[in-house]
Amino acid sequence: MEYLNNPESEIYKKILEKQKSFITTRFSLIRNRYLDDTCCVVGEKKVIAKHLNQGLAQNLVQTFFNFKYTTCLICRGKKGENNIRQLERAHCNILSDPRYDLLMLAIDDLWVDNITPLGSGDILKLFIKKHEICPIYYLCNICHNKYDN
Repeated sequence: MEYLNNPESEIYKKILEKQKSFITTRFSLIRNRYLDDTCCVVGEKKVIAKHLNQGLAQNLVQTFFNFKYTTCLICRGKKGENNIRQLERAHCNILSDPRYDLLMLAIDDLWVDNITPLGSGDILKLFIKKHEICPIYYLCNICHNKYDN
């Protein structure tokens, strides 16, 4: 599974290219309450990232990246076969904590200081754009567990 973390591997390149195209197309079509949120946040960057990562970012990834895959990228298994309960989205493990790290990159792009409000929708839009550097793989629950460990 090391090839999933290798930016030079064909699967990494292929998934990332598809994902970049998907992000561009999806942004032009989607209406999403998280992306359209005008509520602002202030404070330390890490606190903001932690807050957004406790549900909002996870829910956004699930609704935004609604890929229609029916088989695991690694084992080719399907839901209901060989103890496979479900197919799941798995961020590439090149980052230590992918969602949090991508949120921090987005916040860094907008950051002024601890008292200047940042729009949560603006952060989350950049967070999605940052996925152009981190592929999301569609894996069965078994392969996802092996990949993360």
